[in-house]
Amino acid sequence: MDTFRYSDLLLRLEGFDPWLSSLGITPHPNDRIHAAFKILRKAEEVSRRGRETGVYTNIQAGDWFPIVESLEACDVFSAFQTEPSPAITAALKRALSGPAHPIGESPKNRDGRNIWYELALGAQWKLRGARVVVAEPDLQLIKDGITFLVACKRPAKEQSIHANIRDAVEQLQDNLDKVPQGAFGVAAINTSCVFNRGDKVFSGNLNTLGTLLEKELDKHRRYLLSVHDPRICCVMFDVATPSVGGQNVDLLRASYTVAQELKYPSIGSKTFRAHLRDIGSQHKY
Repeated sequence: MDTFRYSDLLLRLEGFDPWLSSLGITPHPNDRIHAAFKILRKAEEVSRRGRETGVYTNIQAGDWFPIVESLEACDVFSAFQTEPSPAITAALKRALSGPAHPIGESPKNRDGRNIWYELALGAQWKLRGARVVVAEPDLQLIKDGITFLVACKRPAKEQSIHANIRDAVEQLQDNLDKVPQGAFGVAAINTSCVFNRGDKVFSGNLNTLGTLLEKELDKHRRYLLSVHDPRICCVMFDVATPSVGGQNVDLLRASYTVAQELKYPSIGSKTFRAHLRDIGSQHKY
């Protein structure tokens, strides 16, 4: 579980808009991320009054998800603020779009959060010491001299997970054909929208969340073990959701990662598993 105070997040976000401006991106107060910041400020005011008066007002379940996205914005800003690049600027321009909640998404407006997942995952890895570049296919991870191409997918529902895995495998194969031999591919499948469309709060423990994610991965193991391309070493499933149960904190985020080695165990799969251990995420493989 990651724990945070609203006031700390707001302090860390003070440089977000100047950073966008430095990249040539005009901050818009009504875009998806800035709408999330407004909810974060409202939550901080409610929390502050509660601490002062002892009378707390419950935060609506639908407000928790934008607060988690504010946390992700902190991560993206902290990870990439000193590494400007055309790729990051282009990704950010797309990532700020979309509805306030995933439940309002459609095929026409999902692009923003899809790109946001790529940035948030890369930021999470960078902030925990990994070497990550925003580059084709979506991210590139360099670990122990090995380059991993990472194709990120964010299925909208359980029924589309398989198609997203297949798309990621094809995307990786296309990109691996264009890079020097010795690189490996990883498919990163984010299931947050499958488990939570933005209107729920997770109340279980991390082991329960891990079990749910493992069961989802189990449904696709037969296909994953049928992929006959030794360059594609792993498929990972991850999930992140607002959670409850902390004391002396405002926000809990429950997150978990599981990974499946494909048909051909390799130095790539061994090294990627080591990467998951190194970043200290809750994981199982």
